[in-house]
Amino acid sequence: MLSGLALCASVANADSPTTTTLSLNVTCGDVNSTTQPFDNGHCTEGMVTFRGTNFPNSVYVKVLSYPAGRLIDDGEYVTSGSGDLVFTQTLVPAGGYTIRVSADNTETVVYTLMMVYTDSL
Repeated sequence: MLSGLALCASVANADSPTTTTLSLNVTCGDVNSTTQPFDNGHCTEGMVTFRGTNFPNSVYVKVLSYPAGRLIDDGEYVTSGSGDLVFTQTLVPAGGYTIRVSADNTETVVYTLMMVYTDSL
């Protein structure tokens, strides 16, 4: 069971024996919000912002509702020059959502895989 919103996956690079771990921090609201998730790790349904560092210049983000599997987002995102990744998703209705950040749309290299839960207003 998840103890919070940020659950990161470890991914091994085929060219290197080392394991890379990248994670996302979550705030409830738009990109300017500093509201932290509730004690249960959930946000209220609506906008949720994700922030991470050390990502490559370009990543693919896929967001699916859970368990229905409805596609919310599937696209390429460009990070800042220092690898900062920031994006906001509108997670409505209340429920579970899978957030996957990968190297490309084939998802063979996944940098981060996490579940996010939102509660009703």
